[in-house]
Amino acid sequence: MTDVEAAGYRDHSHLTALAVGVLLPPLAWLLDMQVSYSLVKWACANDRQWILFVMPACSLTVIAATTLMSWLTLRHTDLSARDEGGPPIDRSHLLAVSGLALSILFGLLIFISLVPRALLSPCE
Repeated sequence: MTDVEAAGYRDHSHLTALAVGVLLPPLAWLLDMQVSYSLVKWACANDRQWILFVMPACSLTVIAATTLMSWLTLRHTDLSARDEGGPPIDRSHLLAVSGLALSILFGLLIFISLVPRALLSPCE
């Protein structure tokens, strides 16, 4: 890989996509858990169980976007990344794989958390 090609991995948009892919999935899960937990008492008092599905839907949408960003970055870096590490392309490849794995993991956690919400009333 030439220096001109490697320079594309150091621009701000690429670094932002890598950082977002790694940091946003756990943040979306945390926000989903906190907001959903705080809405349970209100949903019970007002008989509005549907409100408990709004935040997970938003979180899953965010995680789908981070999964797509990480996947595109991974496809872009997959051709020339090596296992030795060192160059920016190799580090970008590692962050893209990490972002993809975190997106899948936290997406599954949010999806699994929908099961009790669907089966139980907020008052239980």
